[in-house]
Amino acid sequence: FGKQPIENLFSDLQDGKRLLDLLEGLTGHKLPQEKGSTRVHALNNVNKALRVLQKNNVDLVNIGSSDIVDGNHKLTLGLIWNIILHWQVKNVMKNIMAGLQQTNSEKILLSWVRQSTRNYPQVNVINFTTSWSDGLALNALIHSHR
Repeated sequence: FGKQPIENLFSDLQDGKRLLDLLEGLTGHKLPQEKGSTRVHALNNVNKALRVLQKNNVDLVNIGSSDIVDGNHKLTLGLIWNIILHWQVKNVMKNIMAGLQQTNSEKILLSWVRQSTRNYPQVNVINFTTSWSDGLALNALIHSHR
């Protein structure tokens, strides 16, 4: 979105400024940032970002501003995954898969993968963990869209 790129996911999001930049681009709304560079300013920026995500109905289970400011890898990745799920899966995949009666983003994505790989009898995608371990599902998915 014409902003400074994120080079290190964990350290670059800690002050909340690039997170607000990202959300500004995704929502189309101007999100003012704190001008200082102390921990309090970083917490305020991240809190503002989390409020924007909540207003946009993004699931934020057990993710707090201090987790992001402290650089917690697991929760930062969880935050980014939820942003991806919301803006990519719900807004893009839901249009593609309008016939599905699913409302959960992961179920929508799983249904899309199943539909995309249904012509490959050796591939049975039932989840996003063990179903991918042998590489067949990923190759079938790629092949089905080539």
